Amino acid sequence: MNARFLALEVRRAVRNTRYLMFTVIMPTVMFLLFVNLYGAKGQVFPNGLPVTTSLMLNMAVFGLMSAPLAAGARIAVERSSGWQRQLRLTPLSSLGYVLTKGALGMVVALPGILLVMVVGALFEDVRMSAVQWVEVAGGLWLATLPFVLIGIVIGLLATADGMQALTGVLSMAFGLLGGIWIPAEVAPGWLSAVMHVMPTYWVKLVGQAPLVGGADLGTAVLVLGAWVLGLGLVAAKRFQTDTARV
Repeated sequence: MNARFLALEVRRAVRNTRYLMFTVIMPTVMFLLFVNLYGAKGQVFPNGLPVTTSLMLNMAVFGLMSAPLAAGARIAVERSSGWQRQLRLTPLSSLGYVLTKGALGMVVALPGILLVMVVGALFEDVRMSAVQWVEVAGGLWLATLPFVLIGIVIGLLATADGMQALTGVLSMAFGLLGGIWIPAEVAPGWLSAVMHVMPTYWVKLVGQAPLVGGADLGTAVLVLGAWVLGLGLVAAKRFQTDTARV
């Protein structure tokens, strides 16, 4: 991974107003909207998790999912503009390029998580110890990796013209099928089965684990690990194919 290239990529990302609006600010706005819409104060799910806390986690997951997808979309733009081809003429290796894009996805996901949690801390229903705050934020951030790889894969496969629509559809689909918009506890049986395959569901479980008992972290690691392995193989194969064309 090239630190200078990563710093350049981060500066490019934070200067993008669309990134700031839709992946950092929007999850927090939606959290505030849902809390007021559902009148969640004082309500608790059967697992003991306050509804307000659950909504905060949902929107943190939405933010950590959207930011890497948006970062990955830039790969498609770079491919179409010839920037990726120019980078291959520099000392930056193919592996360094992919690792830097992966690190970028992790970096851009963090502000959205932190902002939602900072605002969530202002609600009296959201009560956690300092250790739990760190565990929840750290667990969610580490579990972002599957979405980082999804962003890289679609950036390597899709065209620049279709990226905006594709990332929007994927964000909504992963949210709907992963238990972000519809809680798994109230979903019909077929949808609940689909949710247990989606990385979104298990990322949220990782975030909930420090707050509720009996969280199946072993299965979460296996499912998320399978997504990372599969997507990593697809990304490597696709990048090799692109490199071979130069």
